Amino acid sequence: MASLLKTDDKQTCSTRSKIVTTIIIMIIIVTVAIVIGVVVGVSKTQKSIVETTTINNQTSFSVSTTTLVSSISIGNQSGPPCSSYTTIDDPSRNIAQSSLYALCDRGSPFNTSNGGSWIRFIGTGGTILPLTAPAQGRCGAYMVGWFNGTLPTTVNTAVNGTACFSMNSVPCPFSVFILVMNCSGFYVYFLPPAPACNGRYCTT
Repeated sequence: MASLLKTDDKQTCSTRSKIVTTIIIMIIIVTVAIVIGVVVGVSKTQKSIVETTTINNQTSFSVSTTTLVSSISIGNQSGPPCSSYTTIDDPSRNIAQSSLYALCDRGSPFNTSNGGSWIRFIGTGGTILPLTAPAQGRCGAYMVGWFNGTLPTTVNTAVNGTACFSMNSVPCPFSVFILVMNCSGFYVYFLPPAPACNGRYCTT
């Protein structure tokens, strides 16, 4: 009888050990699963933060660039210059703009069949060509264009002049001949293409 009791006790202890072992294994599995879930969650959160930051940066960049959006309205060039001109509204041409965009005025609207176009500059970028050489690298170009002459004071009168393109602190290494007309409150310029890239007419 005593022998049977000892055998039952051993079987009971063995069963309990198996149950305890199983419970411990299950606890370990659950703990590992929780840890993995936390790590994955943190990783996704970090990824979300990075993506949000990237989106915010892109939005900020977009807002920044919209302040320099330009527009060109091609006008009829066959009539009187004070009423038949192309309008350019371009903040990046301003002499205070120091960002170098490597832009060039050798394409439209300057490269016309008659050697140039009558241009009126408007907007926050400026309405006239500067009368002195701007600093190096201004106006979105490496070669900065300015008017080396005197603006006409008589209405409906055009004067001949020279547009210089300064470079490397040299005021006028390149130049083109232009016309300027006084249109009673604003000026229009007959501007040919820049002599080289990246030459660009500045405004103020």
